[in-house]
Amino acid sequence: MIKVRKYVLLLLALFLCEGVLLSEPVSTALISEFLANNNKGIKDSDNENSDWIEIWNTSEENGDLGGYYLTDDPEILTKWKVPPINFSDEGYVLIFASGKDKTDLNDDLHTNFKLDSSGGYLALVKPDGITIASEFIEYPEQFEDVSYGEGYAEPT
Repeated sequence: MIKVRKYVLLLLALFLCEGVLLSEPVSTALISEFLANNNKGIKDSDNENSDWIEIWNTSEENGDLGGYYLTDDPEILTKWKVPPINFSDEGYVLIFASGKDKTDLNDDLHTNFKLDSSGGYLALVKPDGITIASEFIEYPEQFEDVSYGEGYAEPT
């Protein structure tokens, strides 16, 4: 009987500490920059110059980016689901926008869509699939190997 009680108390303690032991979704993530015309910049694990999206954790808390979505279509907010990936406080995650649809955490992440270098839409959507965390409603035509972000463009 004592062993059963200890086991139940241990399970109760684990349940109460669930928020500490399991990563919570990050509270504030946004697209800090993206590159929609990558010809000479960062290469993915396939040694290709895939376009990319950088997501920034602006909170001061560690968390999990899993469950968020990336989309290039304002009508389909849940186009590509981000897998469960640890996101450190003030950290960044780079996701390639290649159309390869890769979610293996042991390799580069790749969306199931490509970015349009002639201009378009890009959004990061919260896990509820409705709330926009960050978006570029009509980003302009993109220059070769120049990243684009909120309020700036920067050569890579």
